[in-house]
Amino acid sequence: MPSMTVKEWAAAYRTDNEAEREEKKIRLPQVTVEESVRTYFALCELALAFSGSFNVPVELEETREKYYAGLVKKWNLLAKRL
Repeated sequence: MPSMTVKEWAAAYRTDNEAEREEKKIRLPQVTVEESVRTYFALCELALAFSGSFNVPVELEETREKYYAGLVKKWNLLAKRL
């Protein structure tokens, strides 16, 4: 299988990005603030699950996890209030 050049790769992604942008133009005006906030925090929780990093000392990982878990709780509370 021949590999793609950088220009070919960029052109393929440009097409996908344009289609996604058009889909968002149609969909986003119909999304409520509540749905948007819930989606955002679902992504935050997913990112939190993958947030382990080799660049952070092991001693700081627990502190960082608690901090982000606290942010998720605060934003979920806000989402419920909305």
